[in-house]
Amino acid sequence: MTVIPLNRQPKGVPVGGQFAATAHAEPSLSLAAASHGRHAAPTSSNRHVPESLRMAHFQDERLVPDLEWAIECSLKGDAMDADYYCESFSDHVPHLQVEEAYGYFNKARTEAINGEDWKATIAEAAAADTARHPGGALKEGYVPPVLEHQPGYQQGTLTTGSKYTGYRNATDICKDIRAELKAATEANYLPAGLKYSVTNEKYSGGQSINVSIQGVTDADRLDPTELDHRGDHKPMKEAVELQKRVEAITNAYNRTNIDSQSDYYNVAYWGRAEIETDRSRQFREDEAAKRKAARDAKQTR
Repeated sequence: MTVIPLNRQPKGVPVGGQFAATAHAEPSLSLAAASHGRHAAPTSSNRHVPESLRMAHFQDERLVPDLEWAIECSLKGDAMDADYYCESFSDHVPHLQVEEAYGYFNKARTEAINGEDWKATIAEAAAADTARHPGGALKEGYVPPVLEHQPGYQQGTLTTGSKYTGYRNATDICKDIRAELKAATEANYLPAGLKYSVTNEKYSGGQSINVSIQGVTDADRLDPTELDHRGDHKPMKEAVELQKRVEAITNAYNRTNIDSQSDYYNVAYWGRAEIETDRSRQFREDEAAKRKAARDAKQTR
């Protein structure tokens, strides 16, 4: 049986809500093409990713298991269940046109029913979705930073950065972080066109390093189609990934052994990265303008 949900608007339709007013939002893909996975595959992504968030994209390790789960669950229920899991399948491959996703679902489902190698079709769908992401590929030779996690003090976790060589002054580490951010940008591990403010603080008993990611507007950072439990817009997946990558670079020179339950904190430094919001950017620019005005006034005296 070929499953093509009819009650939901195809992804990318700019008008209306998530669901169509009538059950007539039929995809342009023929049933025969859908059942055999024959796609006129476009080269562009069906999902918009802002320029400020475009960076090398890697296939999520959960993608294939999630797609396989959708197929397996669709085989256990009735037609309504199959319709639901077809939608779920499509949601997991957002960079494919919705008709392509339906085609892969029906092809894999038919193969599963016939005892054929349906998992190969799942792998093909996952690879196609990953390749369609506009972020591009990672430059050959660049090795992203890695954080190794081990059992730490009591119930805590010992985390060691791949570039950790022992305790160092935060000022010196900041220089290395700036160089690594530049190399990561050149390798497409981080988006082009962004700026990074790398600062450090020293205080009794420790030191900290903070990285502010500048150049991503709230309009780019927030997903207009997704809300959290408070009704606020969720960040784009790429924004979450960007912050995660910069945090990994920030802490690549760090070693932390933390057990919060016993208030045990042993760190080389506290490392933190965050994307600057529009409000924070405005405050920063206003403060810079005030300082400049004060300097200019002092020079004219």
